[in-house]
Amino acid sequence: VVVANDLPAALEMKFAEEAKILYPKRCHKFRTAATRDTVVQVCLRDNPKISGSCQVSGALTLYASQSFGSFGVEARHFLENEKKQVQRERCLLHDRKKQMEKELAIERREHVLWYFPFIVLCTLLGIGLLALCIVVEPQGPVSAVGLSSAVVVLLCCLGFCGSNFQIFGARFNSGLLKWLAFHAGSAFFILAVLGAAAAIARYVFAGYWWTGLIAGLPCCCTSCLMGLYFSRTSLEENIKREEDDDMQSVAERTIVFHGSILEGKGPCVSSWPGKYESAWDALVTGSRKGNVSAAVVFLPEGSEHFGCHDPIPEEENLEGSCWCVPLYGEQKPWGCRWWTQWIKNIEEAVRQGAELEVYFFAGMTGKGKIENFSMAGKEHLRREAIQAQKKQFLKSGDFCDALHQGIEGLCKEPRGDSSSQYSREVHRLFMASLTEEDRNFLEASEGLGNSQKAEVAWLDKKGYAYTEVEIDVSTWLK
Repeated sequence: VVVANDLPAALEMKFAEEAKILYPKRCHKFRTAATRDTVVQVCLRDNPKISGSCQVSGALTLYASQSFGSFGVEARHFLENEKKQVQRERCLLHDRKKQMEKELAIERREHVLWYFPFIVLCTLLGIGLLALCIVVEPQGPVSAVGLSSAVVVLLCCLGFCGSNFQIFGARFNSGLLKWLAFHAGSAFFILAVLGAAAAIARYVFAGYWWTGLIAGLPCCCTSCLMGLYFSRTSLEENIKREEDDDMQSVAERTIVFHGSILEGKGPCVSSWPGKYESAWDALVTGSRKGNVSAAVVFLPEGSEHFGCHDPIPEEENLEGSCWCVPLYGEQKPWGCRWWTQWIKNIEEAVRQGAELEVYFFAGMTGKGKIENFSMAGKEHLRREAIQAQKKQFLKSGDFCDALHQGIEGLCKEPRGDSSSQYSREVHRLFMASLTEEDRNFLEASEGLGNSQKAEVAWLDKKGYAYTEVEIDVSTWLK
């Protein structure tokens, strides 16, 4: 009996004592001889409830979409819905990218239209004043001191202007303009150094030799320091640094979220599974418009408070130098500042009398909780240790067999929960490779995100009542 998978999904086939995973556009020939009552069973790996069977009595070829009764219709309906989710997520991701690009263009345009012309004006003014200092001859010791001081101040200002010439010039869209601005900054400073040297030489020859010490030494130090700065900064590094700064500035306005508690006793989102990215964006947008009360916090990498650690108040009677220890079992690079802000938001929501809402994964309401807050760090470390085995699994013979059998034929585009056909299948194979104890532990952890487990345990520890809600992405995206 040969079974052909003509559906764009992973299937699980069973025939007599044989079981086989069949990927898209692949077939498998079962070696077991068919008898009159032999049944071939099939189900979707992504949804085993969608299944079918076919009774066979001899050698033949079965097609997944046609030979198993209503299975083909149900599977196509499921896959069509999945396809719509993927397309929707693709469009939303494109919209988010466009919005970020728009915000980034605004950020750069502000620098180019406002700050850069101001720097150019200051530079030209500084060069003009320095030229004036060269032309004017001291009329006495007092004027010599004044002119020498002016030369030092102007050199420092022109060094600052030169560096800013490079900084703001990196925001130009044209590569040629970026190159010109970068080298113009250095050129203006070199011109300023030559001008300062000419002014000091004029004062010395005019009989005020000590101006060489008053202005010469500070100018030498300034020239050396700024020379070091200009020599160590390349055009590519400068452009990348300024692009990163612009991205951080835009992120602070668009991605970073500190929570927003509305007045009144309405619902307040207290815990949210971060893997639902598009729904999260809808939540943040609604909160910024004043339509959604949310205690949740997001401080991504590159934001101001990312990587910051806050000490645990003594009254909490918990071990650790910062909140990372009870949350994750050890200090983490992303820090725990978000947790401090989250607690502050929760306390405000409780004070307002709000109805705290905890959102669970789709179809997993009430699952994934930990026993109590004191177990949060220990369990997090255990999950990390098990997940670390995945790297080794991806190099294993079992996964190489899956590659050979066509797992790469599965769709890799994400749907609303950030998973794809491919990532879910890899996860299933990885879970199957684990010991029963580790597999059961990870399965019991499903339902809440890693940080959510600590959040919900904290609410339980404090005795704050909350409503368990199953997330519905389509509702949030309406």
